[in-house]
Amino acid sequence: MPSGAQLIAASEKMIPDLVARAPADEQAGKVSRTTVDEIVRHGLLRVCQPKRYQGWEMPFGTLAQIVVNLARGDHSVGWIYGLYALHGHHLAMFDDRAQRDVWGDHPDAIIASSYSPYGKAVSAEGGYRLSGSWPFASGCDHGDWFFVGGLVDGDPAKFRTFLVPKQYVTIVDDWQVFGLKATGSKTITIKDAFVPAYRSLPFGPDTEDMEFPGYAVNKEPRYRAPYLVVFNRGVTAVSIGSLQGMIDAFIAYNRKKVSVITGKAVAELPDALEAVGEAVTLVDQLKILALHDLDALERYAAERDRFDPATVNLFRYRAQVAWQQCLEAAQSLYELVGGGGLYETLPLARFYRNLIGAGNHPATAVWRATVRQVGSDAFGAPTARPSRF
Repeated sequence: MPSGAQLIAASEKMIPDLVARAPADEQAGKVSRTTVDEIVRHGLLRVCQPKRYQGWEMPFGTLAQIVVNLARGDHSVGWIYGLYALHGHHLAMFDDRAQRDVWGDHPDAIIASSYSPYGKAVSAEGGYRLSGSWPFASGCDHGDWFFVGGLVDGDPAKFRTFLVPKQYVTIVDDWQVFGLKATGSKTITIKDAFVPAYRSLPFGPDTEDMEFPGYAVNKEPRYRAPYLVVFNRGVTAVSIGSLQGMIDAFIAYNRKKVSVITGKAVAELPDALEAVGEAVTLVDQLKILALHDLDALERYAAERDRFDPATVNLFRYRAQVAWQQCLEAAQSLYELVGGGGLYETLPLARFYRNLIGAGNHPATAVWRATVRQVGSDAFGAPTARPSRF
């Protein structure tokens, strides 16, 4: 079993190759199988996976640091890796039969997802009949299994996740987009697939206190941490790494560049120094806060029977707003690049576009609503929980 430090170091060593592959992956509209195979070979996929199925059961902080490293090389790689690994945490909450279906003969099985409730599930004997079309299934080209969301019998109160093997899934090649191109977040469709009841769980913000069947076999307390809060952190850790990648690219491009406007070295211009200094400091601060919150989530999971809603709101907001802070810093850098930043042969525009695109994901897009909940909590007033993410 590798140590967390070894896994983090392995992800850091991948950065130069990820930078080199990023243009081709973006053009292809998906992360290369070469990169996915490296992730598997280094054991990174098993970070959240239970030891019962040859996983590592690592702390959330280890996962976050790997995500940051991979996103530093290529935002899209950090994106799909974070989701793949987080799905290991989610599967550990399912009935052990579902875990055995996925990992029993294939401990490196990849689970892709589209959690939004676009599916229609009809109650059937022993389970559900599921059909639907789900956009934004990131990394779906490499998926062996899929988590998809749906409402049971059309009831909005019965929002569930369904675990479906790839043979029931059709991928629609419709991912022609502005940003996050290499995430390959295409639409997937499923037609009248039978999903056994044990391959389905309730999903959403109101499930934090549920006793999920996986808890009976996976005793590590961190599996009891609210999945959506951990999910938010996993997704927004990508933005932290992506901003660091943009800092790297900005410095490499401007180290010897002379401004055509001032005639002075860009590396000596006050505006450039200020923008880089603020971005470097922000990355450091956000990494420290992310590790603090993830450690605290594990501690709360080990010590408390119930998660305080106000604490959950606070943790959700701090995770979600990290994207907004990274985007603002990236914008400051991009505005100082000049015309050269328009060229797609340079990584600056790609990092910037990816950061803009990341803000449309539910894990980040609701940050304003979440901070209002934090304010309402401070006033001691009840506030409605979001119905989805």
